[in-house]
Amino acid sequence: MRKLRKLRLAVVSKDNGDTKMLLPIAREARQLGHKVIILAEGVGVDHYIKQGVKTFFRDVSNPDPKTDFDLEFLLSMAKPDAVLVGFPGPNNLSGKISAVANDMGIPLIGVEDYWGGVKRYLEFKYSLLLTIDDYAAEIARNALGPKVPISVIGNHAVSGLDYRSPEAVLAGMEELKKRFNQVFVFGGGGGKHTTEELKLLVPSLQKTPGNWCLVPRYHPNLKKKLAEEIGDQRTFQEVWDELLLPLGDRVVRLDAGNSDDMAVVSDAYFSGLGSSMNTAIYSGKPTIAVVTAATMEAIRDSKLDAVPAVELGGAKTLTEVQDLQPLLVPPNDEVRKKFKPLDANLAVRKIEKLLF
Repeated sequence: MRKLRKLRLAVVSKDNGDTKMLLPIAREARQLGHKVIILAEGVGVDHYIKQGVKTFFRDVSNPDPKTDFDLEFLLSMAKPDAVLVGFPGPNNLSGKISAVANDMGIPLIGVEDYWGGVKRYLEFKYSLLLTIDDYAAEIARNALGPKVPISVIGNHAVSGLDYRSPEAVLAGMEELKKRFNQVFVFGGGGGKHTTEELKLLVPSLQKTPGNWCLVPRYHPNLKKKLAEEIGDQRTFQEVWDELLLPLGDRVVRLDAGNSDDMAVVSDAYFSGLGSSMNTAIYSGKPTIAVVTAATMEAIRDSKLDAVPAVELGGAKTLTEVQDLQPLLVPPNDEVRKKFKPLDANLAVRKIEKLLF
């Protein structure tokens, strides 16, 4: 039997990843009768607008927001029983409100959308950590120690078995299948490391036989950014598109949906460390981790030691130029079971257990 007392929760999100975890949890909490105050900034704002979820505060959509206001006053007025935050990068409101919640003695609940998220923000004291799978829980436990309870609630990037990509994606893939036997998708999630991954992937594809095409999908926060970190004044999208030129008309564009939608219907998915690798693996698609020195540098910057999808056995690794066909092996059922869809109701029950 459900407890009668209703909670007051404050939720802060910024990026695509943390918002895709926190929005369903906030919505589920409201449906169960709890009061939820939502502070949305960054590109995460778009998700609340599209899904019609009301927010207390909503900034304009901006990949690098500078939102700032008196959070101590806000929390003293809202009187939440707990504050829920994700671990976006770079951090902004999530970090600021974490510090204020700690100072005010309000329980802080961290919600990971990627392995090792909490390791980047160990300066805060957490009352509970909600994470994506058992491997992520092990990483978090080693970082936080035994005193912080950790619960696995599943991963937003893992679509349920009944998930159906948007019609625009399905229609686009149907057209591509008329021309190609295999549709590969590349997900680029960084600046420098995506550049280096394409430098490895393109010549490997040139060695790969068959009637295939490649659909490139770039991180929305980065594709329009100037590529100054690699010494180029063009946007990253312009740099990456140039790297793909040797593949000619095998490179096709399909801008419908998002990378998760594409991963579900692809014949194989390639990335360095993008979260849509999880979607592909759970959907039974051959998945290749394109790993360069820059990829490993990004992994270490994320406070990890290895590519999680590879460690979990779901992805093959490409580290040198080669024919990709031998690597296109679907993950088996045992591996796929390690990737769990997000269960927002379970998340709310874990929060209730902490606070009641």
